[in-house]
Amino acid sequence: MKQIASRYAEALLQLAVEKNVLERIHKDVVYFALVCKANKRLVTTLKSPIIEYKRKLSVLKTIFQDKVHELTHRFLAMVIQKHREALLPAMAQAFLVQYDQRQSIKKVQITTAFPLSEQHALQLQQIARKIAPCQQVVLDQEIDTTLIGGYVLRVDDKRLDRSLCRQLHTLQKSYVAAGY
Repeated sequence: MKQIASRYAEALLQLAVEKNVLERIHKDVVYFALVCKANKRLVTTLKSPIIEYKRKLSVLKTIFQDKVHELTHRFLAMVIQKHREALLPAMAQAFLVQYDQRQSIKKVQITTAFPLSEQHALQLQQIARKIAPCQQVVLDQEIDTTLIGGYVLRVDDKRLDRSLCRQLHTLQKSYVAAGY
C-alpha cells in the first residue's frame, strides 16, 4: 500500500512541476494533511467501504471548495474514482517526503531543555547541514527539561547527543568503572 501511495504522490509531483504549480500544490497537500490530522472522522470516512465514492467526493469538495488548486481537486477526484481514497493521507505524506527530497529540504529533530534562540537555531542548522548536506534545514524542536542543558540532534538515522544529562551519565559511568 505504501508503494501505491508513493506512486500516486510521485505522479502528482511530476504533474505539478509540468504545470509550474509545484509550490501551490505543496501548500494544498500540507493543508490536506493538516485537515486529516485534525479530523479523524474525515480519515474514517475515506477508509469506509460502506460509504459510496460519490459521497466521499462530495465531502472532499465541500471541505476543500475554493481552498485548493484545480489540479488538487482533479487529483482527489481521480483517486476517489479509482477507489484508492483510503490511501489519500499516505499519499499526502509521500508527496511531502518527495517534495522535500526534490527541494533538498532536510527535517531535523532537535530536543533541548529550553526554547532555542534564533542564533542557536542557526548554529544547529549549520551542524545539521554538515551531517546531511542539503539546501534547507527545518528544525522540529521538542523541549525536554530532563536534558538539563545542551541538545540532542536527530538527522535521518544519525543522533548527536550533546546534552548535559548524557555528559553527567558518562562521567558517572567512568567513576563507577574507576572504583569511586
